Amino acid sequence: MNKKKFVILIALAVVLLLLLVNAGKFLVVEEAVQKADAIIVLSGDRGERVEKAAELYHQGYGKYFVISGGIIYNDVTAAELMKEHALKLGVPESAIILEDRADSTYENADFTRKVIKSYPIDSAIVVSSNYHMKRVKMIFERDFEHSGVKLYYAGAKDRYFNKTKWWSNNKSIMITVNEYIKMAGYALGKNY
Repeated sequence: MNKKKFVILIALAVVLLLLLVNAGKFLVVEEAVQKADAIIVLSGDRGERVEKAAELYHQGYGKYFVISGGIIYNDVTAAELMKEHALKLGVPESAIILEDRADSTYENADFTRKVIKSYPIDSAIVVSSNYHMKRVKMIFERDFEHSGVKLYYAGAKDRYFNKTKWWSNNKSIMITVNEYIKMAGYALGKNY
């Protein structure tokens, strides 16, 4: 192997290593939180998302508390369970808007956009797990593109995901790999 090819191989190896090391960081979207008309919280976790959304609500970041999550067992929806959690955290029932059909992030965006059309909502903070935010932003930006609703994003910290050392535990590895697979699927036209 000549010297030029060797240098190129080393450079490619370094780039690949940097990409792998930073794979967890890439998934996280960290933006300054802005006041909005609504806070949209997506299902799919153990409660951290509702807790983050309730915290934002109590700090005055939104008037409406929109919950999105479809059936998880028999006829029980994630939205119902999330609503009970939000009520326990002091979010008033009068502020809560339910979207109870979504089974995917794509459906969270699509169904929520349709539900909030009948409310005076021109801006919203979308809350999901921190590792989920890159894909959430991709999907919501595309789905809400012509809606007139300005979107902001806030990630809830997940107890198993470590963005700087995503390889540090099995759950963090699975979360990271799963997100990249779903982003690739979405980019190829699959609605996850």
